[in-house]
Amino acid sequence: MTGSKSTPGALRGPETPGKAFRQARLFETKSGRSVVVAVDHALDHGDIPGLDDMEKTLAALMEEAPDGLIVRPATLKRYHHILAQRGGPALIAALDSRMTASLPGGDTIGEEHRLAHTVEEALALGADAVKVLLIFGRKDLRVHADNLERVARVIAAGDRWGVPVMVETVLWGLSVPKERQNDPALVPHIARIGAELGADIIKAPYAPGVYSSMTRRLPVPVMILGGGRVDREEDFYASVAQAMAEGAAGVAIGRNVWQAQDPAQVVRRLKEIVYAAGA
Repeated sequence: MTGSKSTPGALRGPETPGKAFRQARLFETKSGRSVVVAVDHALDHGDIPGLDDMEKTLAALMEEAPDGLIVRPATLKRYHHILAQRGGPALIAALDSRMTASLPGGDTIGEEHRLAHTVEEALALGADAVKVLLIFGRKDLRVHADNLERVARVIAAGDRWGVPVMVETVLWGLSVPKERQNDPALVPHIARIGAELGADIIKAPYAPGVYSSMTRRLPVPVMILGGGRVDREEDFYASVAQAMAEGAAGVAIGRNVWQAQDPAQVVRRLKEIVYAAGA
């Protein structure tokens, strides 16, 4: 359906018609690649620069609409007047929340993780797909087990309703130091576990040197997450180009888009890089 020879997971596509139709809205037709902007951060982080005025941010992004937006269901509810445009981005509803503190930016006191919404609620609000986190490196094995079970339940609901499920596999557990969150020895393993659970799309950290073999082996598209704001935009674009050359199906990036001075220009540049890789 969507994809190219270098992204076999995207090429095969979902097995059910409902998922196939919805996932086709996410990937650009000619290249089979996708530029997704994530604007789902505020539930976990509070009022952060770039999302402090969501209506303004969404309007700026719609000037050069990405292929997809990762949003909270409340964003779909409040700002559908901006998002409901013919040819607009596919809408991916983020269903869960990861909590380490009870105050935004406060001291870490735990690693709680809950579903805040269901697949059915996301569908009722017009979402084309849903996203959940699969976090590795937890200190408490029971928290990890609950996370696995929760993701599996969302995937089962996605199968039932014909809704693609993006699983964001990350090394954010409290036992993982920040310098290992893109560890090439670990990233392929966590991405594979997400695929084995039944994810339709994997969103994963970019780990140089292993993506080529990882994307060839996985049966689903792999999109890279963005992480924190980079100092030099050209370094950011170079990293994206390298990931695309190694078989990534696209990007799912937040801060480096909506914290930029001109978000629409960043989206345009990302499209140039990402689509060129699928040409």
